Amino acid sequence: MANVVIDNLVKIYPEKSGPGVRAVNSVSLSVADREFMVLVGPSGCGKSTTLRMIAGLEEISGGTIAIDGKVVNNVLPKDRDIAMVFQNYALYPHMTVYANMAFGLKLRKFPKAEIDSRVRDAAAMLGLEKYLDRKPKALSGGQRQRVAVGRAIVRKPKVFLFDEPLSNLDAKMRVSMRTEISKLHARLGATMIYVTHDQVEAMTMGDRICVMKDGNIMQVAEPLNLYNHPENMFVAGFIGSPPMNFFHGTIKRAGNHLAFVEKNTKDQPLTIALNETLARQAAQHVDKPIVFGIRPEDVHDVLSVPQADPLHTAEVTVEVSEPMGAETYLYLDTGAHSFIARVRPTDRFEVAQKVKVVFAIESAHLFDPTTEQVLK
Repeated sequence: MANVVIDNLVKIYPEKSGPGVRAVNSVSLSVADREFMVLVGPSGCGKSTTLRMIAGLEEISGGTIAIDGKVVNNVLPKDRDIAMVFQNYALYPHMTVYANMAFGLKLRKFPKAEIDSRVRDAAAMLGLEKYLDRKPKALSGGQRQRVAVGRAIVRKPKVFLFDEPLSNLDAKMRVSMRTEISKLHARLGATMIYVTHDQVEAMTMGDRICVMKDGNIMQVAEPLNLYNHPENMFVAGFIGSPPMNFFHGTIKRAGNHLAFVEKNTKDQPLTIALNETLARQAAQHVDKPIVFGIRPEDVHDVLSVPQADPLHTAEVTVEVSEPMGAETYLYLDTGAHSFIARVRPTDRFEVAQKVKVVFAIESAHLFDPTTEQVLK
């Protein structure tokens, strides 16, 4: 296997008039040997373009890509020792599963015995032994995707590249396939770079996650570190489902402590006292605009919190209640902001009901509204 080092990678699509569209903007990223790296972000953020440049399918406008210590900018895709799995499977419809998986090895003049051994080993690994004589049209979507993965495995490449391989599958099959790919990574000990727009896939599969936006890297970190310590509002809002709640307001002095006061026209705006850590971060922002961020699971119904601190409690109005089975999503309104709380599934709420909620202040974050960076 091999490491992949991307240094100041740029991709500009030319326009007839103008400077061109900058799809990837000076991206630098190092993927360690045997690491499972996930590139995640919304459509148009540059993640697939970056992957295609690693594969050699897109021309590089600037910067370098090195695989196993060798710069491959001018190396043909077939000579980069990578294997790519696409969103649309890209199987030959007239060939059997066996022939599809063996095709790349036949082109490289591998001995028949070696081809047979590799194909059957990959088929056993992916549970495809019974389907080797079938053609793609006789397979389900999940089976076709496993064939595409198997075709990559038989190559035994230095790096596996996955471009949103589960997008065409139904929800249940996506869960099953992402588990299979994670098991495959553990079994092969391979270097894998995986592109997705689904943050759940990113959180459950990656050793590390690279979050992208508008051609730029916003943060690279291990999944739980990314979730618990986002560096900016984009990462905080993108990672997590439902996303983090954001409240715009001001830091004010309230007696002997600092408090976040919501920007609101009401007589009694949402006011949350800061703990020692947040107060230290906000010390230079008194009377200045601020964004208060907290995840839905850190907002609790006051009845479920013994000895709730009134300084961290607020009365809000129920907009919608969504029972999910194991939990309930409660959509709430402060008068200026709508936000979400995850509460106990046994609790029942009515639209327009007034409820008191407690904010787990130790899990909250403060952001600069201008730079959108977290305060430290």
